[in-house]
Amino acid sequence: MKYIKYIALAGLTSLSTSCVDDLLNRPATTEVSSDLFWKSTDDALTSTYGVYNATRTLFATEHYYDGHGEFQNTRGKSLGSISAWQPAGWITSGFSSMWNNAYRVINRANYTISYVERMIENEQNATIKSSLETINAENYFLRALAYFRLIENWGDVPYYRHVLNGDAEACSLVRTPIADIVKDLLDDLQYAAEKLPVKYGTDYGRATQVAALAFKGKIELYYACWNKFGWPELDGFTASTATADTYYKAAATDFKAVINNYGLTILGDGDPGTYESPTYGSLFQYYNENCSEIIYAISYGGPNLGQGESLLRDFGTRTTANAQCWIMPTSFLADRYQSTITGDFLPQLVMNKDANLENGARNRASYENRDWRMKSTIMWDGETYVGIENGGMELRSQYPAYTWMYGTYNQGAGFINNDASGRTGYIYRKWIRQEAGWDRTDGPQDFYLMRLADVYLMYAEAVNETNGPTDECVALLNKIRSRGNLPALAADKYADKEEFFKTIEQERIVELATEGHRPFDIRRWRKAHDVFGPAQSDGLTLYDTNGARVRDQFKNASELDFQKYYIYQIPEGERNRNPNLTQNTPWR
Repeated sequence: MKYIKYIALAGLTSLSTSCVDDLLNRPATTEVSSDLFWKSTDDALTSTYGVYNATRTLFATEHYYDGHGEFQNTRGKSLGSISAWQPAGWITSGFSSMWNNAYRVINRANYTISYVERMIENEQNATIKSSLETINAENYFLRALAYFRLIENWGDVPYYRHVLNGDAEACSLVRTPIADIVKDLLDDLQYAAEKLPVKYGTDYGRATQVAALAFKGKIELYYACWNKFGWPELDGFTASTATADTYYKAAATDFKAVINNYGLTILGDGDPGTYESPTYGSLFQYYNENCSEIIYAISYGGPNLGQGESLLRDFGTRTTANAQCWIMPTSFLADRYQSTITGDFLPQLVMNKDANLENGARNRASYENRDWRMKSTIMWDGETYVGIENGGMELRSQYPAYTWMYGTYNQGAGFINNDASGRTGYIYRKWIRQEAGWDRTDGPQDFYLMRLADVYLMYAEAVNETNGPTDECVALLNKIRSRGNLPALAADKYADKEEFFKTIEQERIVELATEGHRPFDIRRWRKAHDVFGPAQSDGLTLYDTNGARVRDQFKNASELDFQKYYIYQIPEGERNRNPNLTQNTPWR
């Protein structure tokens, strides 16, 4: 799966159902005929790899999502799938490609499922039939991921489980209520969990029983949140506390099975490693991408295969393979890393050029004795790292963190080109390769869509909603915290449901930073006003470590701007093609 190999047309919805003959009645050389294909499990798997490939495209810019929260600043777009905050509001036209990419996965999966089901129906050999059912379950899983991405962004969406009969049918579809879609997705993931293996030996990257259960729990948890907190921007959706309670309990059941039934553990099982080499940091290097903490990831392989990732380009600087540093952490994230001594928050960092100022953002002493996950995630003034040159093929010596980030580091003038916009004074360490051998857009690092630490936190959230804090859930959070070298939670941090929820949110912020979860958490918990302030207020202003203003979020924003944050615009291009697609209320 690191190097997805498949016949190009086999995974496409345009694959011919009957060969196109030329004047000599020969099969066309540009198409794969269905009477020549779909003869073996290898054929079924070949087409399924095409679905995996589309899924990789769908989630290729997942790390950009955190730019829609308060902890990541986004300078621009890498692959054009996700747009950033602009003063005038949320610009979501860039999400049109994500809409299309999701339906590409769905169309390929529907096509593959339709043929594999015929093969299953006609197969007499029990072993081969079982193998085909497993392959089919992979397609059910991937299709569910694509539909989940659609509904968490757009709510009700066109929903179909068959191969469309051309443009006429595609342009006649209407939006299906989210409740109906969720029910089917949960059924599909339950089917997948029953048919998929626990693992594939060394064939990493394919859907497993554990992944199906984990994502089933995640959909249940999100649906519970939408019912508890409401989704007023979605026409026709009626929140129900009884439904929320049912789905919180269902999510807890599935997460508990993932945690207890498969012998999984987070990397290091809570061992922090050392400050210079934290266990958490090594989790995001390719040599640990197949450890038991990783439940499901988007697979990449490089170099020179056309299947590499662009994480280094997006997170790194000019001294790391001439990377572009499209995204960077903010001071708000730095402030979330707690004391390894008290286990609680430290005084807020002061944005100021003075490198000796107490609690100053440029004072290195301000970063001492903090959660070790900070060192694994961000770099601050004076940090050093190894540079990579010659297209990413050769290591060089240690460099200050800001050298050649946007110009030459100048200790006298400040951390870096202070008049340049969009710079926060911090850069990421997480996801930055520590080895040479790949260029900035052709790396081998898998991107994690689901890992066990996330399951711990979602399980604690689901249990907390129905039962309040439990010793089991507190222990799970302490295990996550311990790899940041933090002390166990103080009793007041889980004194009641409300306090424990704050603790869960805190751990999600620091544990899952850069992994694309924060904006979805803000939205499903209805916390946009808590984060960005009330309508028509000053909003949230980000300053760099020198105290210069970087950007405003929701400054003088109307209530309509907040409504648009909670649900995305149905792409107008799709509505032009299909007049049956209604528009979400805030975008009308």
